[in-house]
Amino acid sequence: MAVAKTRFDQQVEEVLSAFDFDRVHRVMELLSWTWANLDRVPSRPELEAEARRLLAELDGRPGVHGSGGLRASYKEDGTLSLKFILCESWSDLSEDAGQATS
Repeated sequence: MAVAKTRFDQQVEEVLSAFDFDRVHRVMELLSWTWANLDRVPSRPELEAEARRLLAELDGRPGVHGSGGLRASYKEDGTLSLKFILCESWSDLSEDAGQATS
């Protein structure tokens, strides 16, 4: 298990080093996008720290964690990603779609 953890840690570092935090910070400043816990636009180091926290929470297990526009995800195939979501829409059609509920 230590090998998997080491590889996941490497992935986290790769994702963080490739992510354009400066670009995200500029967009957040332009939009006056504040974080509730700060009541202001987060600094670049704060963005990086939050991204690292979200990625680390995945701990090599498939899932999604997000906060303040950042979204970290880890897929079954081992793909780790970090995104800044400005706008998103989706529809999830479950097997129960269209069935009446009591």
